Amino acid sequence: MKKIYQLSFTALILSLGACTDVVELEVPQTAPELVITGQLSNTDSCYVRLSTTAPYFSDEETTTISGARVSIWQGSTELSLLTESSLKAGYYSSNFQGSPGKTYHIEVSVAGNYPEKTLGTWVSVLDTLRACPTIDSIKQATLNRSTTPQAFEEGEYALMYFGDIPNARNFYRLKRTLNDSAFAREIIFFDDEGVDGVYFGSGIFPPISIYGPFEEKEIVIEPDTLVVRLESISRSFSDFLELVNGQTQVGSPFDAPPALVVGNIHRKGDASDYAFGYFNIAGTNTNGLRFTP
Repeated sequence: MKKIYQLSFTALILSLGACTDVVELEVPQTAPELVITGQLSNTDSCYVRLSTTAPYFSDEETTTISGARVSIWQGSTELSLLTESSLKAGYYSSNFQGSPGKTYHIEVSVAGNYPEKTLGTWVSVLDTLRACPTIDSIKQATLNRSTTPQAFEEGEYALMYFGDIPNARNFYRLKRTLNDSAFAREIIFFDDEGVDGVYFGSGIFPPISIYGPFEEKEIVIEPDTLVVRLESISRSFSDFLELVNGQTQVGSPFDAPPALVVGNIHRKGDASDYAFGYFNIAGTNTNGLRFTP
């Protein structure tokens, strides 16, 4: 009797695997909503991108929003008006750079022939530009399973030396660029819980291995150039990145359930009416390495 059950179960699995019927899902279409992304730092020009959401199964580019008024504020004082690019619709920028310890937000006014839910004035939540640790150096080292730090595959790696800012809970984001190309879909963020004030690269705390192994190339080929950017971000933005990361890492039975990814943008005077996206305010520091074959 038991054998019959096993054979029947196997047959059931095979029959399910043979099904090729196409299932068409009817997803309700909602009105386009506003998407605002951008960043203010102490080292780069401030920028903001404006667009709208798109239907769930759409593979077309989202609509950009031109002609908006975008400005950066410190408290009740407007500091800088961003200018829209003549080459990239919906992209606004300013040469303004923030100062550590100061609190900023943006204000975006949308008018014209755009979806009704995108019109009006929108603001980001007030946030403080945090000081960012200095990346003292990026060094090249040969690592394997017996070195500190360890590496599963032996080869040449890039190591980052820096010290965490003490006596404060700090949250960081790391961005890497190899030969002027950013790593696609990469989100790296961490915090200093349990390692407050630690220097990575001295004593019991080794430097952080941030890339490797480099590919061995012929001498006639130009060696790789790695640039590392460290950002000191808010806890709110760290939580936002964690949610985004959970929604984009798909493909296994253990994926996070679908969730609404809401950032720090809302309609002026009504925090319950939000837009999508996030305006990040971050202290930054950059260093790099030229690979030596």
